[in-house]
Amino acid sequence: MENLQNEKGVAPGAGTLPMDSERTGRSRFSRSQILILIAGCCSSLFINMAEASVPLILPRTIIVKEIPYAYIGLIFAMFSISIILFEPFQAKIIPFLGTRTSFCISSFVGAACYLSYAVLNIAEETAAFVSCATILRFVEGFVYATLSTSSNVITCLAFPEHATIAFGILECFVGIGYTVGPIIGGALYAAGGFSAACAFIGLSLLLTGFLGYFFLVQITGINLRPKPRETKRALTDRIFLGVAFVNFSGGMFWGVLGTSLEPYLASVEGLIFAAAFLAYAGTAPIFGWIFLKFHVDYRWAVLAPLGVAICCMFLGPIPSFTFIPPRLLWLVTLLLFIMNVFIAFGSVLVFDTLKERAIACGLEENVATYALILAVFFTTIYIGDALGAIIGSVVYFEYGFVRIAEIATGLLFAFSIIAALILLVDCGRLREPAHRMFPSLIKASSDREAQAEETSHLIKPGYPTRDNLGELPDYDEATTMQQPTGVFFNQSNNDYGSIR
Repeated sequence: MENLQNEKGVAPGAGTLPMDSERTGRSRFSRSQILILIAGCCSSLFINMAEASVPLILPRTIIVKEIPYAYIGLIFAMFSISIILFEPFQAKIIPFLGTRTSFCISSFVGAACYLSYAVLNIAEETAAFVSCATILRFVEGFVYATLSTSSNVITCLAFPEHATIAFGILECFVGIGYTVGPIIGGALYAAGGFSAACAFIGLSLLLTGFLGYFFLVQITGINLRPKPRETKRALTDRIFLGVAFVNFSGGMFWGVLGTSLEPYLASVEGLIFAAAFLAYAGTAPIFGWIFLKFHVDYRWAVLAPLGVAICCMFLGPIPSFTFIPPRLLWLVTLLLFIMNVFIAFGSVLVFDTLKERAIACGLEENVATYALILAVFFTTIYIGDALGAIIGSVVYFEYGFVRIAEIATGLLFAFSIIAALILLVDCGRLREPAHRMFPSLIKASSDREAQAEETSHLIKPGYPTRDNLGELPDYDEATTMQQPTGVFFNQSNNDYGSIR
């Protein structure tokens, strides 16, 4: 990439990825945008192929080496723990290191992990194999968190007016990766063993790292003004928290089903899960386009856990539906397909709502804001996934899949009710009646706002204040003036970040 910095060391269009001069007469998007999208799609495809392949090939290798099967739980737990630990910090790591640096480091480290797996296959001793595999899975969690978040951040910045569609396209390749990963990994394992499958994944991530190095632009948040008050406002916003909870419920669903439905369906589960992930891959970009073209209210996010809960009622089957034969594969396939359509709807709507609420709370569309949004998005998913995996594995081996279906149904209905309460009930409206009933315990809204203005050193003239309805905050006109996003020059350093 050319050095676009001026005499002050700042790019003239700081953080602006595509340039007008790069556009062609026939294309709506510049060459830079297209290359960034290719790199982002490759990263989403290969890292999720890896994540879908390892649960297929690693347990088989452990069995072949006659290593106690109990170690599998420890090895795979390290991946989830690592993601939960590192994902919240992506909101700080990516703006500090920059988008391209984060992308390339995570790609190259991931390639080193899987190439190390290929060499690790020669280890015969249990202690050597288990200890190295555990460490590598922990590092994989860091790689997955950083690469997934950085690729989404850079792609959303490249398409500021189409960020939701860009997110949907990357989620499409997430679904494709989960679909083809077990197929390719299983074929390579059958042909060349554990080392061949891991070497293919490692080389794919190595290619991804080189694509990122040559195709991506380095954007950092070092020159951005810190906005702690706006960040706190977003993280405590009722709607922001409500849709994040919806995301958590989707992660828990896959955690529960991922550890129970696979052993329940035994040898045919690969085909069924492929259909499910293809449903996610096919509908995620469609929902991204719909949410861009039409305003979809955030309250519709409640449909995601509710729809999945209704589908879960027919899985198992639960006692209420004893007329359904057990393991009716066409019905299970259809239900998983419908479930993933609901999950794709919820995931894309959650991202779109998180973005809109963050901007409404005073944050700008820059590298730090997108890193924060996506860190919240992925953190809530994987916390739910980890908890769901624990519930699913424990309950399945104790009581079987029928009880799992009952628990999943009950949890998702409960989550739907909680999400509806968070998104539909504005506690701000209840403060005045509560103050009249308990004046000594609950302060009036006007008293709280006055006290906040008196005690806060961050309040400035024209600073945004939340209205009484709990919807979009009201801003003074000077506060809401933003530079136009997209492909134009003369943007300030604080629009997206700084190109280096």
